[in-house]
Amino acid sequence: MATVSFSISPLAEALGTSEEAVRLILSLLLGYPLAIFQRLFLTKAPPTAYHVYYTLAGLSIMYFNFGIATYHSALSVIVNWALLHLLGGSFRSVVLSFIYNMGTLLLHYYLLGTTTYVINFTTPQCVLTLRLIGLAWDIYDGTKSPEKQSESQKKVVLNRSPTLLEVSGFVYHFGGLMVGPQFPMKQYLFSIGVLTSAEEKPPISIMLALQKLATGVVYLCLFTLQTIYLPDDYMISQGFEDLDLLSRWGFVFIWGRLFVCKLVGVWLISEGACIICGLAYTPGSDGNPSRMDACQNMKVVSYELSGSPDELIQSFNISTNTWLLSYIYKRMRFLGMRLVSHVVTLSYLGIWHGLLSGYQAAFLFEVAWVRGARELEEMARRVPVSRVLSAAGVRIVRWVALAFRWLFTWTIFGYMLVPFALLVADKWIKVYTSLHWIGHLLIGGVLVMSVVVRSFARRRATGRGVEMTSPQTVTQSSASSKTAQTFVTMATESKTTSWNIANVSDDSSDDETTTKNSCVQEDILEKQEDTVTQNLVAAYLGPSQTQLLDKFVWEKGENVRH
Repeated sequence: MATVSFSISPLAEALGTSEEAVRLILSLLLGYPLAIFQRLFLTKAPPTAYHVYYTLAGLSIMYFNFGIATYHSALSVIVNWALLHLLGGSFRSVVLSFIYNMGTLLLHYYLLGTTTYVINFTTPQCVLTLRLIGLAWDIYDGTKSPEKQSESQKKVVLNRSPTLLEVSGFVYHFGGLMVGPQFPMKQYLFSIGVLTSAEEKPPISIMLALQKLATGVVYLCLFTLQTIYLPDDYMISQGFEDLDLLSRWGFVFIWGRLFVCKLVGVWLISEGACIICGLAYTPGSDGNPSRMDACQNMKVVSYELSGSPDELIQSFNISTNTWLLSYIYKRMRFLGMRLVSHVVTLSYLGIWHGLLSGYQAAFLFEVAWVRGARELEEMARRVPVSRVLSAAGVRIVRWVALAFRWLFTWTIFGYMLVPFALLVADKWIKVYTSLHWIGHLLIGGVLVMSVVVRSFARRRATGRGVEMTSPQTVTQSSASSKTAQTFVTMATESKTTSWNIANVSDDSSDDETTTKNSCVQEDILEKQEDTVTQNLVAAYLGPSQTQLLDKFVWEKGENVRH
């Protein structure tokens, strides 16, 4: 690949990193003066001027990083515009867009044949691929009648094919060019419409952008510590094998926390540029003030306090997760099985990252981890803590449980990142072997245990029989209960059998088609379970944990909010 002539080798050597990484960071930082220039000097310009400005700025950044290889992205813009201009709105345009964009990306992966992660023209090509595939879907969904559009689709659909300038400005926008975030064409056009409007203009929000920038720089500094003191290759060295097992796991825990800081850092820096230029603007509605979160890719506080994979998904790489939810997971509904849709979605995510086995190993383990964590939470809720301990004891158990959840989640997260970082099978298998595959054994053990518990509950319920209770009775009982302890007693005594049966029914809905869950009795039991389980969580883990019941981003309905 040809490179540009600007030499920044001395700066890269001083920082102890690669020249490609320095160019990437400089490109992200360049977004801030570009955004400020736009807000100061293009205030009265027509929309065409914005498209031209974003295109020229993005092409310059691409050439600064990749030289003549910039033509790959330019070719994608032209081909996709022609495709949408000729076939936009048809399902054929969606299929051809997917084949072309994913095909060229995978072909480049194959031809480059790298066995380690490197920064090259495929880095922004990844972002471009999802953005253009999503654009084809949005135009196709726009041809449907409003009654057939979901609530999430109504927010992003387009009623026409964009012009060549609109597509190029959309792709080359410096706010999301190199590392994201993902944003739909409708948001891009809306931001330009607001910027050129005489009535409402988004605030410049310099201070908020600088907060994102400062936080991103802190994360990048933490990542630098990882590259210096905890390098990836140390895990395949003899020194790592000479450590005792607990020390190896401690290394993976600390290494994983620092390794992912590079992603958090670049996403936050990129988001700051989106805030200044107005791309992140969300107008206020229903008395709520306007916000600058349309391009939010990280919720830092939620991310750092995450105690489950569900919470990590909700706060980490939000825009890509939203894209996968909208354009992959929900499109797999015809399969009728959530587990299969989940596997397909994360398998696609792995292939999108690259052809090396480490990506697939990491994301397929995530499928089992998420499912196992949910099962573990469910089994933990059945422990009658409040019936055995005093109120003070319950509070102690609650805080101990929260601390354990946090430690366990981040340890397994680091374990999952091992193949994502090492990529080659020989390397990550060697590390997992030195860790005795304990992560896989733990998650696998939880999944097996959950099957046993549900099977036992089913046999117990069959032996004792189930006395059906109407929804009205449950509602009256819930209204008359004044404390969470009443619900614990109800669940563990008179309604124990019904609750266990309801959980078995809910589990089957994960693995079978929805047509097998149309029984009226199962619907009644599911309503009972919702009421009882919510109050069990309030009794065992506290009100702040009730949101854990339905926080899994892949399995939520249309009204997903990040």
